[in-house]
Amino acid sequence: MSDHAGVLSIDFLTGFTIFMLAFIWVATMIPGLLVGLNAHTIDFDAVAYRTGVILVEDPGAAGPSAVGGYQGVFPWEFQPDTRDVARLGLAVSKDTPNILNGYKVEQFFCKTAYSYPDDYRKRAIFGDYPYRFNISLNDTEMAMVHSVGDIAPDNYGYIRRDVKIKQASNATINSTKILAFGYTTTENVTSHQFSIALNTTELLDDKIRNPAYQINPFTDRIVINITGLEDTRNKTIFMPALPAPSGYNITSVRFYQRTHGQTSFSSWTPGTKYQNFLYDDENTTPVLPPVDIRNNVSLVFEPGFFSTALPNSDIYINLTFGMEEPQSYLNNTQTLPFDYNYDPANVTQPCLDDAVLEVAVW
Repeated sequence: MSDHAGVLSIDFLTGFTIFMLAFIWVATMIPGLLVGLNAHTIDFDAVAYRTGVILVEDPGAAGPSAVGGYQGVFPWEFQPDTRDVARLGLAVSKDTPNILNGYKVEQFFCKTAYSYPDDYRKRAIFGDYPYRFNISLNDTEMAMVHSVGDIAPDNYGYIRRDVKIKQASNATINSTKILAFGYTTTENVTSHQFSIALNTTELLDDKIRNPAYQINPFTDRIVINITGLEDTRNKTIFMPALPAPSGYNITSVRFYQRTHGQTSFSSWTPGTKYQNFLYDDENTTPVLPPVDIRNNVSLVFEPGFFSTALPNSDIYINLTFGMEEPQSYLNNTQTLPFDYNYDPANVTQPCLDDAVLEVAVW
């Protein structure tokens, strides 16, 4: 009997030991199983980091029902209905991280287009949790701060990114350039033509320019200033006793496109939202031709103006000037159109402003 009692004692100790080990193991697992029920912890720094990456390294995207246009679908910043925007990215392209498109920035911080927090939460923050946040962009060179969101509390997740903002190009055709290019005619007539060419084949060639420095007529703002118009006409043809006539106007501005490799032109008309683009003598209100002019005129084509033109075509802008009396004036019908290109002597190239993006999430 004593031998049998010893066996039973060892079996009991072995079984009890196994039971205790199993009990301890289960006890250590129970708190982990209950985390989802009793607590909700979020790494807000990780959410802020992810949001910063989306904003500065991604160009954004339109949704499946977005309006089509240049290269098949309009970029998100040109969508007429913000509900067709899937993702709010600010980068010029996927190949240019940390370089932001200036017009995307304008649209992102437009409080009439997007409402805080829902629109931004759905398209930039993502996730089912009701995050609150503040996103700001400090353009240090322009001394301008954009922001959207609430005032951050004491504890929040945070990320800071040093970025660049791509600014628009512009050209000024003054009396010196007009003389150098021969943009005047000796004929005394009452109608004059002046043409400007946007050679998209050259402008959008990635081998010539990195997208960060490209002039993209389909997505960028294009500004053309024509100054010193009074100096282009011949005032000496009128009798000294009579004042030289000063009445002249832009009777029309027409647009044409020509597919690469073709010789024929086709007319093109911008969308209704882009009808007013002409500024006379620093007038702050844009108008639609015909319009009387004096000495200076500016053409400001907002981003998206040319977005409905054929993506594989060059664009020509043709101005018609009407004169009260026959006289010489700005005219390049006997020369080449003014080429809006990468020659810094003729066109101020896109520049990159220093800026800081900050994202706070809580």
